Amino acid sequence: MKPKSTATRRDVLKFLAAGSAAGLAPAAAAAALPPAADAPKWAGEADVLIVGSGAAGMAAAIAAVNQGSSVIILEKMPFQGGTAAKSGGVFWIPNNAWLKSQGVKDEPLDAMRYMARLSQPVRYTSLEKTLGLSPAEYDLLWAFYDNAAKVIDALSRQSALKPMPWYTWEDKPYPDYYSDIPENKVHRGRSLVPDSSADPKNVVWPRNGGAGPALIAQLSKGLEGKKSELLLDHRVLDLIRNESGEVVGLSVDRGDDAPVNFRARKGVVFATGGFTHDPVMAREHLRGHIWGGCAAPGSTGDFVHIATRAGAVLGNMNNAWWGQIPVEVALKTRSVPVDVWSTPGDSMIQVNRYGRRFVNEKIQYNERTQAHFTWDPVRGEYPNLFGFMIWDARTAQHYAGYDPIPAANAKMPQVIEGATIDELTTQIELRLAGIARHTGGYTLDKGFRQNLRESIERYNGFAAAGKDADFSRGEATIEIAFQFMNASKPPNPHPNMTMHPMSSEGPFYAVILGAGTLDTKGGPVVNPKGQVLDAQSKPIPGLYAAGNCVASPAGQAYWAGGGTIGPALTFGYLAGTAASAEKTRSA
Repeated sequence: MKPKSTATRRDVLKFLAAGSAAGLAPAAAAAALPPAADAPKWAGEADVLIVGSGAAGMAAAIAAVNQGSSVIILEKMPFQGGTAAKSGGVFWIPNNAWLKSQGVKDEPLDAMRYMARLSQPVRYTSLEKTLGLSPAEYDLLWAFYDNAAKVIDALSRQSALKPMPWYTWEDKPYPDYYSDIPENKVHRGRSLVPDSSADPKNVVWPRNGGAGPALIAQLSKGLEGKKSELLLDHRVLDLIRNESGEVVGLSVDRGDDAPVNFRARKGVVFATGGFTHDPVMAREHLRGHIWGGCAAPGSTGDFVHIATRAGAVLGNMNNAWWGQIPVEVALKTRSVPVDVWSTPGDSMIQVNRYGRRFVNEKIQYNERTQAHFTWDPVRGEYPNLFGFMIWDARTAQHYAGYDPIPAANAKMPQVIEGATIDELTTQIELRLAGIARHTGGYTLDKGFRQNLRESIERYNGFAAAGKDADFSRGEATIEIAFQFMNASKPPNPHPNMTMHPMSSEGPFYAVILGAGTLDTKGGPVVNPKGQVLDAQSKPIPGLYAAGNCVASPAGQAYWAGGGTIGPALTFGYLAGTAASAEKTRSA
Protein backbone atom coordinates (compact mmCIF):
# COMPACT_ATOMS: atom_id res chain seq x y z
CA MET A 1 0.00 0.00 0.00
CA LYS A 2 1.71 3.16 -1.22
CA PRO A 3 0.53 6.47 0.31
CA LYS A 4 -0.78 9.09 -2.10
CA SER A 5 -0.56 12.82 -1.53
CA THR A 6 -2.25 15.59 -3.51
CA ALA A 7 0.15 18.03 -5.17
CA THR A 8 -2.12 21.03 -4.49
CA ARG A 9 -2.21 20.57 -0.73
CA ARG A 10 -1.63 23.73 1.29
CA ASP A 11 1.21 23.94 3.72
CA VAL A 12 1.20 20.99 6.13
CA LEU A 13 0.67 23.02 9.27
CA LYS A 14 -1.65 25.66 7.86
CA PHE A 15 -4.54 24.04 9.70
CA LEU A 16 -2.91 24.96 13.01
CA ALA A 17 -3.48 28.60 12.23
CA ALA A 18 -7.05 28.20 10.93
CA GLY A 19 -9.45 30.43 12.77
CA SER A 20 -6.67 32.07 14.80
CA ALA A 21 -7.73 35.56 13.81
CA ALA A 22 -11.09 34.93 15.46
CA GLY A 23 -9.51 33.27 18.48
CA LEU A 24 -10.83 29.87 17.42
CA ALA A 25 -9.03 26.53 17.44
CA PRO A 26 -8.79 24.83 14.02
CA ALA A 27 -11.41 22.20 14.80
CA ALA A 28 -13.84 24.86 15.96
CA ALA A 29 -13.31 26.77 12.73
CA ALA A 30 -13.97 23.60 10.72
CA ALA A 31 -17.27 23.11 12.52
CA ALA A 32 -18.66 26.23 10.86
CA LEU A 33 -18.20 24.90 7.32
CA PRO A 34 -21.41 24.31 5.33
CA PRO A 35 -22.70 20.74 5.02
CA ALA A 36 -22.16 18.71 1.88
CA ALA A 37 -24.66 19.01 -0.96
CA ASP A 38 -27.82 16.86 -0.84
CA ALA A 39 -26.77 14.87 -3.91
CA PRO A 40 -23.01 14.53 -3.55
CA LYS A 41 -20.66 13.56 -6.32
CA TRP A 42 -18.12 11.03 -5.13
CA ALA A 43 -14.39 11.65 -5.52
CA GLY A 44 -13.83 8.08 -4.37
CA GLU A 45 -15.64 5.25 -2.67
CA ALA A 46 -14.98 2.07 -0.75
CA ASP A 47 -16.85 -0.33 1.48
CA VAL A 48 -15.22 1.19 4.56
CA LEU A 49 -13.61 4.59 4.97
CA ILE A 50 -10.97 4.82 7.70
CA VAL A 51 -10.04 8.26 9.04
CA GLY A 52 -6.52 8.30 10.48
CA SER A 53 -3.52 6.08 9.79
CA GLY A 54 -2.23 5.41 13.31
CA ALA A 55 -2.48 2.17 15.26
CA ALA A 56 -6.28 2.14 15.58
CA GLY A 57 -6.86 3.15 11.97
CA MET A 58 -4.43 0.61 10.54
CA ALA A 59 -5.89 -2.17 12.69
CA ALA A 60 -9.39 -1.24 11.50
CA ALA A 61 -8.25 -1.29 7.87
CA ILE A 62 -6.57 -4.69 8.24
CA ALA A 63 -9.67 -6.15 9.85
CA ALA A 64 -11.92 -4.79 7.09
CA VAL A 65 -9.83 -5.98 4.15
CA ASN A 66 -9.49 -9.42 5.67
CA GLN A 67 -13.28 -9.57 5.77
CA GLY A 68 -13.26 -8.94 2.01
CA SER A 69 -14.09 -5.22 2.12
CA SER A 70 -12.35 -2.47 0.21
CA VAL A 71 -10.85 0.34 2.24
CA ILE A 72 -9.71 3.92 1.76
CA ILE A 73 -7.66 5.44 4.58
CA LEU A 74 -7.88 9.24 4.76
CA GLU A 75 -4.98 10.86 6.64
CA LYS A 76 -4.98 14.58 7.46
CA MET A 77 -1.21 14.88 7.68
CA PRO A 78 1.32 14.48 4.86
CA PHE A 79 2.80 11.46 6.62
CA GLN A 80 1.46 8.17 7.86
CA GLY A 81 1.20 6.86 11.38
CA GLY A 82 -0.11 9.63 13.62
CA THR A 83 1.13 9.64 17.20
CA ALA A 84 1.78 5.89 17.10
CA ALA A 85 4.59 6.48 14.59
CA LYS A 86 6.51 8.65 17.08
CA SER A 87 5.66 6.51 20.11
CA GLY A 88 7.53 3.70 21.80
CA GLY A 89 5.42 1.27 19.78
CA VAL A 90 4.53 -0.72 22.90
CA PHE A 91 1.11 -2.40 23.19
CA TRP A 92 -0.30 -3.75 26.45
CA ILE A 93 -2.13 -7.04 25.92
CA PRO A 94 -3.46 -9.09 28.87
CA ASN A 95 -3.48 -12.86 28.52
CA ASN A 96 -1.21 -12.67 25.48
CA ALA A 97 0.37 -15.60 23.67
CA TRP A 98 3.80 -15.04 25.18
CA LEU A 99 2.42 -15.21 28.72
CA LYS A 100 0.65 -18.45 27.84
CA SER A 101 3.88 -19.84 26.38
CA GLN A 102 5.52 -19.20 29.75
CA GLY A 103 2.74 -20.98 31.62
CA VAL A 104 1.44 -17.71 33.11
CA LYS A 105 -2.32 -17.65 33.66
CA ASP A 106 -3.76 -14.17 33.28
CA GLU A 107 -7.15 -14.98 34.75
CA PRO A 108 -10.12 -12.87 33.57
CA LEU A 109 -11.30 -11.69 36.98
CA ASP A 110 -7.77 -10.82 38.10
CA ALA A 111 -7.12 -8.72 35.00
CA MET A 112 -10.52 -7.08 35.24
CA ARG A 113 -9.95 -6.15 38.88
CA TYR A 114 -6.60 -4.58 38.04
CA MET A 115 -8.04 -2.56 35.15
CA ALA A 116 -11.19 -1.50 36.99
CA ARG A 117 -9.34 -0.59 40.18
CA LEU A 118 -7.21 1.95 38.30
CA SER A 119 -9.78 3.08 35.73
CA GLN A 120 -12.45 4.09 38.24
CA PRO A 121 -10.73 4.09 41.67
CA VAL A 122 -13.51 6.01 43.44
CA ARG A 123 -16.22 3.57 42.41
CA TYR A 124 -14.24 0.34 42.25
CA THR A 125 -15.28 -2.49 44.56
CA SER A 126 -14.49 -6.17 44.30
CA LEU A 127 -17.83 -6.99 45.97
CA GLU A 128 -20.02 -6.22 42.95
CA LYS A 129 -20.40 -8.17 39.73
CA THR A 130 -19.43 -5.17 37.63
CA LEU A 131 -16.70 -4.15 40.12
CA GLY A 132 -18.45 -0.84 40.80
CA LEU A 133 -18.44 0.19 37.14
CA SER A 134 -21.53 0.91 35.08
CA PRO A 135 -22.60 -2.00 32.86
CA ALA A 136 -21.38 -0.10 29.78
CA GLU A 137 -17.97 0.59 31.35
CA TYR A 138 -17.65 -3.01 32.46
CA ASP A 139 -18.58 -4.31 29.02
CA LEU A 140 -15.87 -2.20 27.38
CA LEU A 141 -13.20 -3.45 29.78
CA TRP A 142 -14.36 -7.01 29.29
CA ALA A 143 -14.32 -6.58 25.51
CA PHE A 144 -10.71 -5.42 25.77
CA TYR A 145 -9.61 -8.33 27.95
CA ASP A 146 -11.57 -10.87 25.89
CA ASN A 147 -10.37 -9.66 22.50
CA ALA A 148 -6.93 -8.07 22.93
CA ALA A 149 -4.89 -11.27 22.66
CA LYS A 150 -7.15 -12.57 19.87
CA VAL A 151 -6.59 -9.41 17.86
CA ILE A 152 -2.80 -9.57 18.24
CA ASP A 153 -2.87 -13.25 17.22
CA ALA A 154 -5.00 -12.37 14.18
CA LEU A 155 -2.65 -9.54 13.18
CA SER A 156 0.27 -11.93 13.53
CA ARG A 157 -1.42 -14.53 11.28
CA GLN A 158 -2.17 -11.80 8.75
CA SER A 159 1.53 -10.82 8.59
CA ALA A 160 0.65 -7.45 10.09
CA LEU A 161 2.52 -7.69 13.39
CA LYS A 162 5.35 -9.69 14.93
CA PRO A 163 5.02 -9.26 18.70
CA MET A 164 7.66 -9.92 21.32
CA PRO A 165 7.96 -9.07 25.02
CA TRP A 166 9.26 -5.64 25.96
CA TYR A 167 12.34 -6.01 28.15
CA THR A 168 13.93 -3.82 30.80
CA TRP A 169 17.63 -3.08 31.23
CA GLU A 170 17.55 -5.94 33.76
CA ASP A 171 16.67 -8.36 30.92
CA LYS A 172 13.25 -8.93 32.44
CA PRO A 173 9.83 -8.39 30.83
CA TYR A 174 8.52 -4.94 31.68
CA PRO A 175 6.34 -4.68 34.78
CA ASP A 176 2.93 -3.05 34.76
CA TYR A 177 2.90 0.49 36.12
CA TYR A 178 1.10 -0.69 39.25
CA SER A 179 2.55 -4.15 39.41
CA ASP A 180 2.87 -3.92 43.20
CA ILE A 181 -0.79 -3.38 44.12
CA PRO A 182 -2.79 -6.37 45.40
CA GLU A 183 -5.13 -6.42 42.39
CA ASN A 184 -2.26 -7.15 40.01
CA LYS A 185 -1.63 -10.89 39.80
CA VAL A 186 0.47 -10.83 36.60
CA HIS A 187 3.26 -8.40 37.32
CA ARG A 188 5.25 -8.61 34.09
CA GLY A 189 4.91 -9.60 30.45
CA ARG A 190 1.72 -7.90 29.28
CA SER A 191 3.67 -5.17 27.44
CA LEU A 192 4.74 -6.20 23.94
CA VAL A 193 6.68 -4.54 21.11
CA PRO A 194 6.97 -5.29 17.39
CA ASP A 195 9.95 -7.51 16.72
CA SER A 196 11.76 -6.23 13.64
CA SER A 197 15.19 -7.55 14.54
CA ALA A 198 15.34 -9.57 11.31
CA ASP A 199 14.59 -6.53 9.14
CA PRO A 200 17.72 -4.39 8.56
CA LYS A 201 15.56 -1.47 7.33
CA ASN A 202 13.82 -1.12 10.66
CA VAL A 203 15.35 -0.07 13.93
CA VAL A 204 13.76 -1.42 17.09
CA TRP A 205 14.85 -1.02 20.69
CA PRO A 206 13.22 -3.99 22.45
CA ARG A 207 14.94 -3.04 25.70
CA ASN A 208 13.39 0.42 25.96
CA GLY A 209 10.69 0.90 23.35
CA GLY A 210 11.09 3.43 20.54
CA ALA A 211 9.54 1.04 18.02
CA GLY A 212 6.72 3.25 16.76
CA PRO A 213 8.00 3.34 13.16
CA ALA A 214 8.39 -0.45 13.17
CA LEU A 215 4.81 -0.83 14.45
CA ILE A 216 3.37 1.25 11.61
CA ALA A 217 5.64 -0.45 9.05
CA GLN A 218 4.46 -3.90 10.13
CA LEU A 219 0.80 -2.89 10.12
CA SER A 220 1.23 -1.41 6.65
CA LYS A 221 2.63 -4.70 5.44
CA GLY A 222 -0.64 -6.34 6.45
CA LEU A 223 -2.41 -4.28 3.78
CA GLU A 224 -0.07 -5.14 0.92
CA GLY A 225 -1.91 -6.71 -1.99
CA LYS A 226 -5.29 -6.00 -0.38
CA LYS A 227 -8.09 -3.71 -1.54
CA SER A 228 -6.81 -0.65 0.27
CA GLU A 229 -5.60 2.85 -0.49
CA LEU A 230 -3.96 5.45 1.75
CA LEU A 231 -4.55 9.10 0.85
CA LEU A 232 -2.41 11.67 2.66
CA ASP A 233 -3.27 15.36 3.02
CA HIS A 234 -6.98 14.54 3.25
CA ARG A 235 -8.67 16.27 6.18
CA VAL A 236 -12.18 15.07 6.97
CA LEU A 237 -14.57 17.93 7.65
CA ASP A 238 -17.93 16.28 8.23
CA LEU A 239 -20.17 13.26 7.81
CA ILE A 240 -22.53 12.72 4.88
CA ARG A 241 -25.79 11.01 5.89
CA ASN A 242 -28.64 9.69 3.79
CA GLU A 243 -32.33 10.38 4.31
CA SER A 244 -32.49 7.63 6.94
CA GLY A 245 -29.74 9.31 8.98
CA GLU A 246 -27.16 6.64 8.14
CA VAL A 247 -23.55 7.68 7.62
CA VAL A 248 -22.75 7.02 3.98
CA GLY A 249 -19.76 9.23 3.31
CA LEU A 250 -17.43 12.05 4.27
CA SER A 251 -16.80 15.63 3.23
CA VAL A 252 -13.07 16.02 2.78
CA ASP A 253 -10.62 18.91 2.34
CA ARG A 254 -7.75 17.75 0.17
CA GLY A 255 -6.53 21.21 -0.81
CA ASP A 256 -8.90 21.88 -3.69
CA ASP A 257 -10.97 25.03 -4.01
CA ALA A 258 -13.91 23.24 -2.37
CA PRO A 259 -14.40 20.08 -0.28
CA VAL A 260 -14.87 16.79 -2.11
CA ASN A 261 -16.95 13.79 -1.05
CA PHE A 262 -16.02 10.16 -0.43
CA ARG A 263 -18.60 7.42 -0.19
CA ALA A 264 -18.63 4.63 2.40
CA ARG A 265 -20.82 1.79 1.18
CA LYS A 266 -20.85 0.08 4.59
CA GLY A 267 -19.42 2.37 7.24
CA VAL A 268 -16.87 4.91 8.46
CA VAL A 269 -14.27 4.32 11.18
CA PHE A 270 -12.65 7.35 12.84
CA ALA A 271 -9.22 6.90 14.44
CA THR A 272 -8.05 10.50 14.36
CA GLY A 273 -6.31 11.11 17.67
CA GLY A 274 -7.28 13.32 20.58
CA PHE A 275 -7.51 17.08 21.12
CA THR A 276 -4.12 17.86 22.67
CA HIS A 277 -3.38 20.52 20.06
CA ASP A 278 -6.69 22.33 20.24
CA PRO A 279 -5.89 24.82 23.04
CA VAL A 280 -9.54 25.80 23.50
CA MET A 281 -10.76 22.24 23.97
CA ALA A 282 -7.82 21.38 26.21
CA ARG A 283 -8.50 24.40 28.39
CA GLU A 284 -12.25 23.76 28.60
CA HIS A 285 -12.19 20.01 29.26
CA LEU A 286 -8.97 18.78 30.86
CA ARG A 287 -8.73 18.86 34.62
CA GLY A 288 -5.45 20.73 34.67
CA HIS A 289 -3.55 23.16 32.49
CA ILE A 290 -1.39 21.55 29.82
CA TRP A 291 1.30 23.33 27.81
CA GLY A 292 1.22 20.96 24.87
CA GLY A 293 2.14 17.36 24.26
CA CYS A 294 3.97 14.88 22.09
CA ALA A 295 0.86 13.87 20.13
CA ALA A 296 1.19 14.27 16.37
CA PRO A 297 0.30 17.80 15.19
CA GLY A 298 -2.94 16.50 13.68
CA SER A 299 -4.43 15.78 17.10
CA THR A 300 -6.79 18.75 17.14
CA GLY A 301 -10.01 17.03 18.20
CA ASP A 302 -11.74 17.12 14.82
CA PHE A 303 -13.87 14.07 15.59
CA VAL A 304 -15.35 15.61 18.73
CA HIS A 305 -16.96 18.35 16.64
CA ILE A 306 -17.92 16.03 13.80
CA ALA A 307 -19.52 13.43 16.07
CA THR A 308 -21.38 15.88 18.31
CA ARG A 309 -22.97 17.45 15.25
CA ALA A 310 -24.28 13.97 14.50
CA GLY A 311 -25.73 13.62 18.02
CA ALA A 312 -22.95 11.66 19.73
CA VAL A 313 -22.55 11.82 23.50
CA LEU A 314 -19.11 12.55 24.97
CA GLY A 315 -17.24 10.86 27.79
CA ASN A 316 -13.93 10.90 29.70
CA MET A 317 -13.17 14.40 28.42
CA ASN A 318 -11.21 15.44 31.52
CA ASN A 319 -8.62 12.69 31.23
CA ALA A 320 -5.48 12.28 29.15
CA TRP A 321 -2.39 10.14 28.86
CA TRP A 322 -0.32 12.58 30.91
CA GLY A 323 3.37 13.37 30.53
CA GLN A 324 5.70 16.11 31.77
CA ILE A 325 7.16 18.34 29.06
CA PRO A 326 9.72 21.19 28.97
CA VAL A 327 7.57 24.32 29.09
CA GLU A 328 9.91 26.55 27.10
CA VAL A 329 9.94 24.02 24.25
CA ALA A 330 6.14 23.78 24.29
CA LEU A 331 5.77 27.56 24.13
CA LYS A 332 7.67 27.47 20.82
CA THR A 333 5.84 24.45 19.41
CA ARG A 334 2.86 22.87 21.11
CA SER A 335 3.67 19.50 19.55
CA VAL A 336 6.89 18.67 21.39
CA PRO A 337 9.16 15.83 20.19
CA VAL A 338 8.88 13.76 23.39
CA ASP A 339 7.72 13.98 26.96
CA VAL A 340 9.91 13.43 30.02
CA TRP A 341 9.08 9.77 30.16
CA SER A 342 11.37 8.43 32.88
CA THR A 343 13.06 11.30 34.71
CA PRO A 344 16.81 10.65 34.26
CA GLY A 345 19.49 10.91 36.88
CA ASP A 346 20.12 9.92 40.48
CA SER A 347 21.64 13.17 41.80
CA MET A 348 18.51 15.01 40.70
CA ILE A 349 15.31 16.36 42.25
CA GLN A 350 12.23 18.32 41.20
CA VAL A 351 11.00 21.26 43.26
CA ASN A 352 8.09 23.70 43.02
CA ARG A 353 8.05 27.50 43.22
CA TYR A 354 8.80 27.26 46.94
CA GLY A 355 11.94 25.20 46.36
CA ARG A 356 10.30 22.14 47.92
CA ARG A 357 10.14 18.66 46.42
CA PHE A 358 6.54 17.91 45.47
CA VAL A 359 6.59 14.50 43.79
CA ASN A 360 8.41 11.19 43.53
CA GLU A 361 10.66 12.07 40.61
CA LYS A 362 10.91 8.44 39.48
CA ILE A 363 7.26 7.49 39.47
CA GLN A 364 5.66 6.80 36.08
CA TYR A 365 5.07 9.84 33.88
CA ASN A 366 1.27 9.63 33.89
CA GLU A 367 1.09 9.89 37.68
CA ARG A 368 4.01 12.30 38.10
CA THR A 369 2.41 14.81 35.75
CA GLN A 370 -0.80 15.01 37.76
CA ALA A 371 1.13 16.49 40.69
CA HIS A 372 1.14 19.72 38.66
CA PHE A 373 -2.64 19.96 39.11
CA THR A 374 -2.56 20.34 42.91
CA TRP A 375 -4.56 23.35 44.10
CA ASP A 376 -3.63 25.16 47.32
CA PRO A 377 -6.95 26.49 48.69
CA VAL A 378 -5.24 28.61 51.35
CA ARG A 379 -2.91 30.50 49.02
CA GLY A 380 -5.33 30.29 46.09
CA GLU A 381 -2.70 29.01 43.66
CA TYR A 382 -1.24 26.03 41.85
CA PRO A 383 2.09 25.78 43.69
CA ASN A 384 3.30 22.99 41.38
CA LEU A 385 2.21 24.57 38.11
CA PHE A 386 5.86 24.34 37.15
CA GLY A 387 8.35 21.79 38.38
CA PHE A 388 12.01 22.75 38.35
CA MET A 389 14.13 19.71 37.63
CA ILE A 390 17.53 20.34 39.25
CA TRP A 391 20.63 18.20 38.65
CA ASP A 392 24.39 18.37 39.14
CA ALA A 393 27.48 17.58 37.05
CA ARG A 394 27.36 13.88 37.95
CA THR A 395 23.90 13.40 36.45
CA ALA A 396 24.81 15.67 33.53
CA GLN A 397 27.72 13.36 32.72
CA HIS A 398 26.22 9.92 33.32
CA TYR A 399 22.77 10.61 31.87
CA ALA A 400 23.84 12.79 28.95
CA GLY A 401 21.41 12.64 26.05
CA TYR A 402 18.59 11.20 28.13
CA ASP A 403 15.88 13.83 27.67
CA PRO A 404 15.71 16.50 29.04
CA ILE A 405 19.44 16.30 29.83
CA PRO A 406 21.55 17.40 26.84
CA ALA A 407 24.00 15.09 25.12
CA ALA A 408 27.64 15.49 26.10
CA ASN A 409 29.03 18.92 25.18
CA ALA A 410 25.65 19.94 23.70
CA LYS A 411 23.75 23.08 24.57
CA MET A 412 19.96 23.19 24.72
CA PRO A 413 18.28 26.58 25.14
CA GLN A 414 15.74 25.29 27.65
CA VAL A 415 18.47 24.06 30.01
CA ILE A 416 19.40 26.65 32.65
CA GLU A 417 22.90 26.68 34.18
CA GLY A 418 24.44 28.17 37.28
CA ALA A 419 27.81 27.86 38.98
CA THR A 420 26.08 27.93 42.38
CA ILE A 421 22.58 27.44 43.71
CA ASP A 422 22.22 31.21 44.04
CA GLU A 423 23.24 31.77 40.44
CA LEU A 424 20.98 28.97 39.22
CA THR A 425 18.06 30.54 41.08
CA THR A 426 18.77 33.92 39.52
CA GLN A 427 18.85 32.37 36.06
CA ILE A 428 15.54 30.57 36.68
CA GLU A 429 13.99 33.87 37.74
CA LEU A 430 15.20 35.49 34.52
CA ARG A 431 13.70 32.67 32.45
CA LEU A 432 10.38 33.00 34.21
CA ALA A 433 10.38 36.72 33.60
CA GLY A 434 10.95 36.04 29.90
CA ILE A 435 7.85 33.86 29.60
CA ALA A 436 5.69 35.78 32.11
CA ARG A 437 3.14 36.82 29.48
CA HIS A 438 2.31 33.14 28.95
CA THR A 439 2.16 32.16 32.62
CA GLY A 440 0.15 34.84 34.38
CA GLY A 441 3.35 36.35 35.76
CA TYR A 442 4.41 33.16 37.58
CA THR A 443 7.45 33.73 39.83
CA LEU A 444 9.52 31.91 42.39
CA ASP A 445 8.67 32.43 46.04
CA LYS A 446 11.12 34.66 47.89
CA GLY A 447 12.16 31.69 50.01
CA PHE A 448 13.09 29.52 47.00
CA ARG A 449 16.90 29.83 47.39
CA GLN A 450 17.01 28.82 51.02
CA ASN A 451 14.35 26.17 50.65
CA LEU A 452 16.16 24.62 47.67
CA ARG A 453 19.34 24.32 49.72
CA GLU A 454 17.35 22.66 52.50
CA SER A 455 15.58 20.37 50.04
CA ILE A 456 18.91 19.23 48.58
CA GLU A 457 20.35 18.64 52.06
CA ARG A 458 17.29 16.62 53.08
CA TYR A 459 17.36 14.65 49.85
CA ASN A 460 21.06 13.91 50.28
CA GLY A 461 20.34 12.40 53.67
CA PHE A 462 17.69 10.16 52.12
CA ALA A 463 20.09 9.15 49.33
CA ALA A 464 22.82 8.20 51.79
CA ALA A 465 20.37 6.15 53.85
CA GLY A 466 18.65 4.63 50.80
CA LYS A 467 15.18 5.58 52.00
CA ASP A 468 13.09 8.48 50.71
CA ALA A 469 10.91 9.26 53.71
CA ASP A 470 8.97 11.91 51.82
CA PHE A 471 8.03 10.24 48.51
CA SER A 472 9.24 6.61 48.63
CA ARG A 473 11.45 7.09 45.60
CA GLY A 474 12.89 3.89 44.18
CA GLU A 475 10.56 1.51 46.01
CA ALA A 476 8.15 0.61 43.19
CA THR A 477 9.13 -2.08 40.71
CA ILE A 478 8.44 0.18 37.73
CA GLU A 479 10.83 2.83 39.05
CA ILE A 480 13.70 0.34 38.96
CA ALA A 481 12.69 -0.75 35.45
CA PHE A 482 12.70 2.87 34.28
CA GLN A 483 15.99 3.86 35.94
CA PHE A 484 18.36 3.17 33.04
CA MET A 485 16.06 3.43 30.04
CA ASN A 486 18.52 5.13 27.68
CA ALA A 487 21.58 5.39 29.88
CA SER A 488 24.43 3.16 30.94
CA LYS A 489 24.44 2.15 34.59
CA PRO A 490 26.78 4.51 36.48
CA PRO A 491 28.51 3.48 39.70
CA ASN A 492 26.45 4.31 42.76
CA PRO A 493 27.69 3.04 46.14
CA HIS A 494 24.48 4.03 47.90
CA PRO A 495 21.73 1.50 48.75
CA ASN A 496 18.99 2.98 46.51
CA MET A 497 20.02 2.99 42.84
CA THR A 498 17.62 5.81 42.00
CA MET A 499 19.22 8.17 44.54
CA HIS A 500 22.70 9.65 44.87
CA PRO A 501 23.58 12.72 46.96
CA MET A 502 23.78 15.92 44.95
CA SER A 503 27.11 17.70 44.89
CA SER A 504 27.74 20.63 47.20
CA GLU A 505 29.57 22.36 44.37
CA GLY A 506 28.42 23.49 40.95
CA PRO A 507 27.77 23.58 38.17
CA PHE A 508 24.04 22.99 38.57
CA TYR A 509 21.41 22.69 35.88
CA ALA A 510 17.65 23.08 35.65
CA VAL A 511 14.77 22.82 33.22
CA ILE A 512 11.22 24.13 33.68
CA LEU A 513 8.72 21.29 33.43
CA GLY A 514 4.95 21.43 33.21
CA ALA A 515 2.00 19.20 32.47
CA GLY A 516 1.52 17.87 28.97
CA THR A 517 0.02 14.82 27.32
CA LEU A 518 0.94 11.95 25.08
CA ASP A 519 -2.57 12.72 23.86
CA THR A 520 -6.05 13.06 25.31
CA LYS A 521 -8.41 10.09 25.71
CA GLY A 522 -11.88 11.56 25.75
CA GLY A 523 -14.47 11.90 23.03
CA PRO A 524 -17.60 10.21 21.73
CA VAL A 525 -18.75 7.16 23.68
CA VAL A 526 -18.60 3.83 21.84
CA ASN A 527 -19.79 0.29 22.51
CA PRO A 528 -17.62 -2.86 22.31
CA LYS A 529 -18.10 -3.02 18.53
CA GLY A 530 -16.77 0.51 18.18
CA GLN A 531 -20.17 1.94 17.25
CA VAL A 532 -20.53 5.61 18.22
CA LEU A 533 -23.48 6.14 20.56
CA ASP A 534 -25.99 8.96 20.79
CA ALA A 535 -27.53 10.47 23.93
CA GLN A 536 -29.96 7.53 24.15
CA SER A 537 -27.03 5.07 24.01
CA LYS A 538 -28.11 3.96 20.54
CA PRO A 539 -25.58 3.49 17.72
CA ILE A 540 -25.38 6.18 15.06
CA PRO A 541 -25.79 3.99 11.94
CA GLY A 542 -22.61 3.55 9.97
CA LEU A 543 -20.36 5.45 12.39
CA TYR A 544 -17.51 3.72 14.24
CA ALA A 545 -14.46 4.98 16.12
CA ALA A 546 -11.46 3.79 18.16
CA GLY A 547 -8.26 5.07 19.70
CA ASN A 548 -7.59 8.43 21.35
CA CYS A 549 -10.51 10.15 19.60
CA VAL A 550 -13.10 8.29 21.74
CA ALA A 551 -13.91 7.96 25.44
CA SER A 552 -11.26 5.49 26.53
CA PRO A 553 -12.29 2.39 28.47
CA ALA A 554 -9.18 3.04 30.57
CA GLY A 555 -10.89 5.97 32.30
CA GLN A 556 -8.20 7.77 34.27
CA ALA A 557 -5.83 4.80 34.25
CA TYR A 558 -2.53 4.15 32.54
CA TRP A 559 -2.22 0.43 33.25
CA ALA A 560 1.26 -0.11 31.83
CA GLY A 561 3.58 0.66 28.95
CA GLY A 562 1.45 0.22 25.84
CA GLY A 563 -1.75 1.07 27.69
CA THR A 564 -2.62 3.46 24.86
CA ILE A 565 -1.78 1.35 21.81
CA GLY A 566 -3.10 -1.97 23.15
CA PRO A 567 -6.72 -0.74 23.32
CA ALA A 568 -6.25 1.21 20.06
CA LEU A 569 -5.24 -1.93 18.16
CA THR A 570 -7.96 -4.00 19.81
CA PHE A 571 -10.91 -1.67 19.38
CA GLY A 572 -9.70 -0.52 15.97
CA TYR A 573 -9.74 -4.11 14.79
CA LEU A 574 -13.18 -4.71 16.33
CA ALA A 575 -14.55 -1.56 14.70
CA GLY A 576 -13.15 -2.51 11.30
CA THR A 577 -14.62 -5.98 11.61
CA ALA A 578 -18.07 -4.69 12.55
CA ALA A 579 -18.12 -1.98 9.88
CA SER A 580 -17.13 -4.51 7.24
CA ALA A 581 -20.02 -6.76 8.27
CA GLU A 582 -22.60 -4.05 7.58
CA LYS A 583 -24.88 -4.27 4.55
CA THR A 584 -24.34 -1.82 1.71
CA ARG A 585 -26.27 1.38 2.41
CA SER A 586 -28.02 3.50 -0.17
CA ALA A 587 -26.55 6.95 -0.59
